[in-house]
This record gives sequence, structure tokens and C-alpha cells, in this order.
Amino acid sequence: MIKNPLLKYSVEALLHEANPKGEPYFRRTYFYKSLFLLQDNLKKKDIDIQLPYCWYLHGPLIEPESFKEKTGTNLEEYIANNSTVPIINVYEENVTDTEKNIILKEIRLILKKYKTGPIWNENYGDPLVGESYHRAPYQYQVTFKREYLPSFNNLEREPDLYRYAFNNISQNFIKILDRLIIQFPEKEMSEILDEYLFWDEITRLKIDNAEPFYDIKKCSNIYWEFFCKLLRIIQNENILSSVVEKWENEFKIKQPIFNEVLDNLQKDSFVIMNQKKDFAIDPAIDTIVQRLMSYARNTATQYKKEM
Repeated sequence: MIKNPLLKYSVEALLHEANPKGEPYFRRTYFYKSLFLLQDNLKKKDIDIQLPYCWYLHGPLIEPESFKEKTGTNLEEYIANNSTVPIINVYEENVTDTEKNIILKEIRLILKKYKTGPIWNENYGDPLVGESYHRAPYQYQVTFKREYLPSFNNLEREPDLYRYAFNNISQNFIKILDRLIIQFPEKEMSEILDEYLFWDEITRLKIDNAEPFYDIKKCSNIYWEFFCKLLRIIQNENILSSVVEKWENEFKIKQPIFNEVLDNLQKDSFVIMNQKKDFAIDPAIDTIVQRLMSYARNTATQYKKEM
């Protein structure tokens, strides 16, 4: 007996409509984003398919253990070589005709934006992902994932730009970092506010040092992975409590490790800063600088709480 026939029907009806031949154009990530949009749209029609998902690194992510518990089906059975498989016979048991009609209509409305007849529009993936991010719980996520991180991808395609147009590029990074400070969801993510401000401080130092952009990108990706470890705990729906508990335990383990990583990144940047100033590091001065930066970070935190 399937616990959630509505969910199973919705998934298989979506796959049948989106990719009936199992072609490689409807990939895993687009499948997940489409399911999220479908669930969100159906709620406005008073139908809750109880999709088990969380917000994570690349947007809404379907949680496989909870999905299997609700549908009796492994999520991976719908995926092959990172693309979706064809569904010949859509599961329809215990789903009313009214429910099927509403769900099918919403599926077709979603797909209509990205397909012309049976053909997917060129480069449809990015706007599909963008639509799901438009419904993200925090503007901070949108800015970080859809604006800040892609800036590094552009530089990877044209690495000489960073060297020849450093002033303009670095100023753009600083402007985005300034917006991120305003947008950070302090109330919901207060548990990592210190880590966030520390990362922001280090990133600005790296930019000021004119360190290679791939080092700044690496630092940023490390932070984003850490941020998302907490994000999925706070922003999820219909996920088994045992799974969330596992995530919470993992986060508790990762937090002190991440702080050690930040300490090392800061030390590396201090070394570069002092080398650029052409004098050796004085351990006493270095300690004072670290204390002052810690004080500045704590002061900023207190000021932000009083705003």
C-alpha cells in the first residue's frame, strides 16, 4: 500500500509529459526543480502532494529516503545517466479524476514555458532553475548562488580579465558582499552569524590582497557548503525526522572543522598581506591584528542586532 499515491502520480505524470522518450535533455536537476515548482503551484490549488525536499547547494533537492517511504519507490529508479527515464504506465491508483486533471494541467503550464511542442527550448535549464530560486526562502540565497558565485565562472572563461580589470571586478565583488551582509537571514541563521562575518572578513582581505580569483572562489564555495548544511535543516518540508536529526548531528561535527578552515585561510591571507607590504610577520603584531579584527567582527554583530 503506497502511503502517498498523489506524490507518485505527480512524479510519473511529470516525467511522462516532460520526457516520454527518456532523452538526455531533461536532467536530474531540472526534474527536481520542476517537481518543486509543481508542488508549489498545486498548493495554491489546495492540493498538497507532500514532496519531501530541502533547500541545499543548488536549490530545492528531493530527499530520497523520505521519498521512498512515501511512494515505495527509489528515487534513483527515475534516473539513468543523470537524465530521467521514460514512464510508460503512469501510476494512477487512489488518485481521483479531478486531482489528475488539476495536476496534469499544472504540469503542462510549467513545461509550456520551457518547451515548444515536444522540443525543449535552447538553454532552458538556467531560467527553469531561476524560477525555482525566485521562490527561495531568503534573498541572500539568490544573491549568493545566482549572482556572487557565477561571477567566478565568468572569470574562469576569461582569466585575463581579473588581472587587467582588477579594480572594477574587485569593486563589484565588494558591492555584492555589502548586499549580502544586509540580506543575511540573521534571525533564522544566528547559529552561524559569527562564521559568516569571519568568512566575509577573510574574503575582503583576499580581495584587498589581489589574491588569485580561484582562491577566493574556493574560499566562497567552502563557506557556501557550510551555510547549506544548516540551510537544509531549517528549510525543508515533508522529510523524515530521522533524516533531519542525522543532518543536525552532521552539522555539529562540521561547525568546529569549518572554523579551523577559516582560521587557516585567514593566516594564509595575513602572510600574503605582509609579504606584499615587504616586511616580515611580527608574531606580537599579528596577534594584535587578529584581536582587532575579532573585535571589529563582534562590534558589527552587535550593531546589526541593534538595528
